Amino acid sequence: MGRRKKRIVWSWKPETGELAWEYVKAGVLMASSKGLVSARKALADLMDFVSDLDDAGDEVEAHRVMEEWVEMAWTIRDQVDGELRNAIEEACHEWWNADEDDN
Repeated sequence: MGRRKKRIVWSWKPETGELAWEYVKAGVLMASSKGLVSARKALADLMDFVSDLDDAGDEVEAHRVMEEWVEMAWTIRDQVDGELRNAIEEACHEWWNADEDDN
């Protein structure tokens, strides 16, 4: 099975703690953080978007975007404040544990 194309394009500015993301599907921008915002806000907004996808019945896409959220969040976890780092680690571990339970 080949590697799927990423849906989330993101940029991180560790010096300011700002993160930006865009959700692109079939070449069309579907949602974004609307530029660089605090990492906390950007991650929370993307998590809300995942919930919206799930609520709309698009569980497969929600799962896929959540996988990318986890990858992105885990990448920056050592560059954010302790409280956000703990929240990221908890969310990622919950995701991985739930994913293992599904298999």
